[in-house]
Amino acid sequence: MTGVASQDSATRQSALSCALQQALHSSNKFLEWLPIGVSVCDAEGYLVQYNSCAAELWGRPPTIGTRFTGAYRAYRPNDELLPVEQAPMAELLQTGHPIRNRELIFERPDGSRLTILANLDPLHDETGKLVGGVNCFQDITAHKTAEQRVQQREQWYRDLLEALPAAIYTTDAEGRITFCNEAAAELCGRRPVGNDAWSIASKLYWPDGKPIAQEECPTALALKTGKPVRGTEKIVERPDGTRISVLPFPTPLHDAEGRLIGAVNMLVDVTERKAAEEEKALLLRELAHRVNNTFAVILAVAQQTLRTASSPEVFVETFTGRLQALAQAHNLLFAKDWTGADLGELAKGQLAPFCLKGQDRLTIEGPKVTLSPPQAIALGVVLHELGTNAARYGALSNGTGRVDLSWTLGSGRVNLAWAERHGPPVLPPQRKGLGTKLIQRGLPDATIDWRFEADGVVCAIDLPLAKPRSGNGKEAGY
Repeated sequence: MTGVASQDSATRQSALSCALQQALHSSNKFLEWLPIGVSVCDAEGYLVQYNSCAAELWGRPPTIGTRFTGAYRAYRPNDELLPVEQAPMAELLQTGHPIRNRELIFERPDGSRLTILANLDPLHDETGKLVGGVNCFQDITAHKTAEQRVQQREQWYRDLLEALPAAIYTTDAEGRITFCNEAAAELCGRRPVGNDAWSIASKLYWPDGKPIAQEECPTALALKTGKPVRGTEKIVERPDGTRISVLPFPTPLHDAEGRLIGAVNMLVDVTERKAAEEEKALLLRELAHRVNNTFAVILAVAQQTLRTASSPEVFVETFTGRLQALAQAHNLLFAKDWTGADLGELAKGQLAPFCLKGQDRLTIEGPKVTLSPPQAIALGVVLHELGTNAARYGALSNGTGRVDLSWTLGSGRVNLAWAERHGPPVLPPQRKGLGTKLIQRGLPDATIDWRFEADGVVCAIDLPLAKPRSGNGKEAGY
């Protein structure tokens, strides 16, 4: 039985070998086996042979006398029409050199188009003479379409990253920078150069100012560990020397098989946030400072009012008026972000209750002057005291008196003059009043001169002008 089986197998192999040799000797049959288009031209470029796959790709069988190609029309990859005399076969027959992986676009008679990849080789006879050429070409339209889709998708992602206001850059698996959007370039003050790796910043530091080597930056750590890195504040130094605080968010990237292919890092500028936190802390300290000083002023006002009040009713009335004066000065400063107060506005606000309706018995004149917060607080209460005393005992207590408040500027100082005229006779007080004490407390560099003349009080106040300040809440003495 074994001998019979071996004999049958040998017979089948012999028959198969004969059939294969017969097919190979018949070129038409052999070409039809191939899943690609094949065409053969003689030395003059005339098409002498082609397979059915070639005719299918051309969209028609070529006519007799066709040269170089059976395509209805051919174009270069840039969509430029390719003349027949410049076809790859014409080039091959002219140079005798093989042509590899030449991309073309075939247009069929029905208008459809295919992207073709052609490979051509010269044919020689036994003496080495060029007798023709063979062209093997295949349809790569689907591949090109998929490739274009990938490119479009990549471009879409790049455009998306470029449009984002967040600073983003990417690296390959070795840490080399592969992409950097405009926001990242602006943040770091530069774009990657040459073989820059790990970070697009020229210099990195820890929050305490210690330098960080590029290979120790967050992106390098994410690539080495294969894990995202979060919450590590860093300082970026730009080429111009300026520094900003950032929070990096590097994340490793993996392909479908899980292999590490790179990383993406987003940098969040927290410079303004840190400045805001510092400003908040400063404002809280300043607020506590102001509240303490305000309490001190209120305590002084309460003690002075209590000493001089003849009854509880008088105490309440006097103390309430003084607190209102203090509040008016605070409101004026608050409206200016606590940067200072205009002397004219302060004076008009404090003396408004004493301007008798329909009568012009109190005038306020002077150039524009900005007072510092401590000056505005102290001087506001002083003006209230002067107005109160004038209304109760001085020039505004009768029907004929008047008050003139004016000020002048000179040598970095402002000189105020309070003058009462045609009032009842006044006598010097037996002890210092609240106005004098507040000036001594709140305006230590100021001088005050009281004169108690026959028809009214004259008060001259001389104080230095404060330097203009920004709205950061800082001021000396208050």
